[in-house]
Amino acid sequence: MGLMDKMKETAAKTADAAKGAAKTGQDKLEAQKFKKKIGELKEELGGIVFAQRTGADNPASDATFDASIDRLVSEIKEQEEALAAVGDDSDDDAGAASAEAAPTEGSTDAA
Repeated sequence: MGLMDKMKETAAKTADAAKGAAKTGQDKLEAQKFKKKIGELKEELGGIVFAQRTGADNPASDATFDASIDRLVSEIKEQEEALAAVGDDSDDDAGAASAEAAPTEGSTDAA
């Protein structure tokens, strides 16, 4: 194989690696957007449930609360499905990090 062939092969491998990194970055950004939207929807859901349970500042009927709750739950499920489709695995990383921080069986760390 000539020098030019080796250079072309190396360039092709580098380009493929760059495309893979870009795709991974886009997926992580998209996953963060879904997580943010899920958090916002859950916060709104919590506010509605709190208002329903306490009767605070909202004389709305139970049917109104139920319709709002059903809508939000449906939206949260849709966002979670979209997040799963992106293939978010950042929760796995967090689990591994917390497992590393936890003492192992038989350790003699005194508290």
